[in-house]
Amino acid sequence: MPQLDLGPLSFRLYSGKNWTHAEVAFVTNRNGGMARRETAINAGFKSEHLIELAGTENPADKFICPTTGQEIFGRIVQTPTGVYTISAAEVYTKGLYVKAVKEGLRAASDATTPVDATTSNGTAPATA
Repeated sequence: MPQLDLGPLSFRLYSGKNWTHAEVAFVTNRNGGMARRETAINAGFKSEHLIELAGTENPADKFICPTTGQEIFGRIVQTPTGVYTISAAEVYTKGLYVKAVKEGLRAASDATTPVDATTSNGTAPATA
């Protein structure tokens, strides 16, 4: 974890589980062991959208589609502050979800489209 100490102030940057954290701390008795005291503010940032968009295929993480045999790879981004990933199973699941939503919307649209007022033989229904 990179840390910069300037007098009683400490600035830290660290990552884990796809999060990047930045901390600013006011520290007294820095080398005082149990007498050390700290007041800190922590801010975190996480963007799986950015990992998906900017990441590259992760050759170490492969999922094989059980129905088609297609190979799906996870996504990975490596930075000086850490490694950020989306698993191959998550990439596969998102693809299934998007496909299911599109098919569901299409089916709903088809079900609500008005039907032409003709009979099955193409003639207009008889009126009394």
